[in-house]
Amino acid sequence: MARDGFKIFDTDSHCGPYVDIIERYLSAEEKERLKEWEPYRSAHKRTGHVTYTRGARKYPRRLGLAEPQEQSGTYMAGFTGAHKRDPSPKVDDDPSERIADMDLEGVDANLMLPSGWFGTWTLGDVAMEMAMYRAYHQWHEDYCGAYPDRLGGVILASARDIEGSLKEIRRWGKSRWAWGVLVYAPVGVPLDHPDLEPIWAEAQEQDLSVTLHTFTVMPPYAPGGEDTWGNLWLQRSAAHPWCGMRNMAALLGSGVMDRFPKLRIGTLEAGHGWLPFWIERLDEHAETIKSALPDLKHKPSEYVKSGRYFQSIEIPEGEKMTSFVMDYVGDDVLMYASDYPHGESHFPESVDLVLGWSMPEERKRKLFWENPVKFYARCGLS
Repeated sequence: MARDGFKIFDTDSHCGPYVDIIERYLSAEEKERLKEWEPYRSAHKRTGHVTYTRGARKYPRRLGLAEPQEQSGTYMAGFTGAHKRDPSPKVDDDPSERIADMDLEGVDANLMLPSGWFGTWTLGDVAMEMAMYRAYHQWHEDYCGAYPDRLGGVILASARDIEGSLKEIRRWGKSRWAWGVLVYAPVGVPLDHPDLEPIWAEAQEQDLSVTLHTFTVMPPYAPGGEDTWGNLWLQRSAAHPWCGMRNMAALLGSGVMDRFPKLRIGTLEAGHGWLPFWIERLDEHAETIKSALPDLKHKPSEYVKSGRYFQSIEIPEGEKMTSFVMDYVGDDVLMYASDYPHGESHFPESVDLVLGWSMPEERKRKLFWENPVKFYARCGLS
């Protein structure tokens, strides 16, 4: 498939899968332990799928008011697209439903990231966290197996169980669907922590990309999302960009790309307009505050432009901003993304919006396909 002559790789799409799907892959003992989560049970209004919302916060304050309101701010009440059609409510139940939506938009490949069963990370039960990850991976094997050339995902790793995470990476690292690794670290554990070094080493060994993606309005909360004064507008506006900025800076500044010279790192769903100013600032302070860093072989900006760092776009930042960033960092960094099937996705018009941008054809080809294929090299697409 190609849309207007372009192959399209969506580098930031989502799946649940929700707990009522995941639990099919849990043992009887693990299902029994899920009963402890029942007070936090919640059903998705559109799909009916079940998730658990332990640790979820409310955002009751409207800016300019001293006191919280009775009703909390609402996140993504509706889709931002033209409402020609909402995404199928069955995209987690049946991969053919997702494929039908992809065909409607003209998308060739989806990289899927998890959402919908938040609360796992708020429990003290690390064994249950890992059980959920194991079930997720087995579900991915079944789900993506129906369309191996079009669907892929990430292996989930827990900073709370390094050995268990390494076992999962080694188990699934050569699977057709496994294109990257996503580490979940509890609040207070930096991604540059030396305990995570074996994860980065194994990702390099398995040729898996390191994906940096955060969640803003449900746990695990991102940096920038802990101090937004109870206001949802501030929360959503600040949390994703700041977390992306902090996480990529922590890894680049720790020298991880020196220690693992084949490792690829990508920042997803955090915006992209901040990248030029951020790398200039990081370069400056890598000189003025050298004592806070190990010896680095390159400037932070050079790692970004090295061909091993990638970043997904957010469509609302628009044509001018995207062109400016590509002019600044080169055409080999940014990647197309829609955030399907979430509310801020412009489905079913996401691809058409970006196709309509005034850019050289070769730049669009890199944005839509060539850069994603380089980042997610394990996808085997070309």
